[in-house]
Amino acid sequence: MTERVPEAEAIADIHDARQYSERMSNRFVMHEYRQLAREVVVHLPDGGVIIDVGTGPGYVAIEVARLVAGRGCRVIGVDLSRAMLTVAAENAERQGLADTITWRHADAKSLPFESDSIDCIVSSGSLHHWADPGRAFDEMARVLTPNGTCVVRDSKRLRRPLSRLFAWLIGMTIPADFRRHYWNSIRSSYTSEELSSILARTRLSGYNITEDMMDLVVIGKG
Repeated sequence: MTERVPEAEAIADIHDARQYSERMSNRFVMHEYRQLAREVVVHLPDGGVIIDVGTGPGYVAIEVARLVAGRGCRVIGVDLSRAMLTVAAENAERQGLADTITWRHADAKSLPFESDSIDCIVSSGSLHHWADPGRAFDEMARVLTPNGTCVVRDSKRLRRPLSRLFAWLIGMTIPADFRRHYWNSIRSSYTSEELSSILARTRLSGYNITEDMMDLVVIGKG
């Protein structure tokens, strides 16, 4: 897995979107979504605005909305796929949170928000889909308030044998009809060195990249 193989930007078919939503609702992935939501809400002031870029089935936005209930915050899920936004709205409704989250159809590299208007940005599992990640990070920097924070988590392209073995073991637990998507996501992801090079050319300031065996996390300031 040395060369990056780009993956499509969005899932257009509603059946595929619902299938993706179902596969990502297992307890292990949901635990990761909840953990990310907990990490990001500490950066969100009372009455603040947070956007989930590449929200997909909306699980991170839903967890954020649950955590900030009663704090007067606005939670907005953004995605390039209208099918995914439909599924996200359905998931929020099932959780009784339909009135607490706004869903917006938009591209990560052209966010439909005023400059300096967003207090916090979160993104999970979307970075490797972006056709122009540099422009997307520039857009994040543009819309963030001066004290705003973005937290972007994504898979990474695996090069070490132990990481590959771990990924293979995880892959064997995934239903066969979804396994190809899992491996495509890993192949289209970035290494920490590639991501650092991209970020160095953007307006996102004070960023740092951390990584574990499977994922990368970018934390940056407006």
